[in-house]
Amino acid sequence: MKKILVVDDDRQMRVDLAEILTSEGYDVSHVGSGAEALERVKKEDWDIVLTDLKMPGMSGMELMLEIKKLKPHIKAIMITAFATVENAVEAMKKGASDYISKPFKINEIEVAVKRTIEEARFSERLKESRLKKEAPSIASAIESLSNPIRRDTIEYLFSTGYAPFMEMVEKLGIEDHEKLSFHLRKLKSGGVVEQDSEKRYLLTEEGRKIAQSLRNLKEEVL
Repeated sequence: MKKILVVDDDRQMRVDLAEILTSEGYDVSHVGSGAEALERVKKEDWDIVLTDLKMPGMSGMELMLEIKKLKPHIKAIMITAFATVENAVEAMKKGASDYISKPFKINEIEVAVKRTIEEARFSERLKESRLKKEAPSIASAIESLSNPIRRDTIEYLFSTGYAPFMEMVEKLGIEDHEKLSFHLRKLKSGGVVEQDSEKRYLLTEEGRKIAQSLRNLKEEVL
């Protein structure tokens, strides 16, 4: 059973989140501050820390950075108000796996947690795969794509050839446009995707190699 620690200074919010996740079969605890969360992380192991970004005292960003120093394998999901989405994106640049914007739907919580668990599982399975030994450079590139949104983006572009931004928003089922934009920027900076003169996204030659390797590895890794 996956262990999740919910961190929010709003008691009702963290209780509600804990109830939602418990009903999904997770082992959930909740605390009201970053300092309390850090103590729990020191004493126990967790799969995911789901934390509010803006809290009195230690912020969610500061908490995540401290957790990454202590136990890098613990995944972090940030909760943010819509007005501070830019801060949540910054947190993803620094190591958060995902973020959820308030107000959110129950299914958004469930999807974010499942994606984050899949990300961790993918990384672990890749370490044990044949590709790690046979083609370490490709394996390293794929490991950087452990986030399911990035993998889904690559697989979609591999099957369609190219796609405009809004088509991917619809086909990948990502309601938060800023989140997809963030992952596309990461893929572009990594030389995996590019844009044509009409601003459509497509895979680079390196991206197509990675996509083919992902397809070949899908059953083995996942």
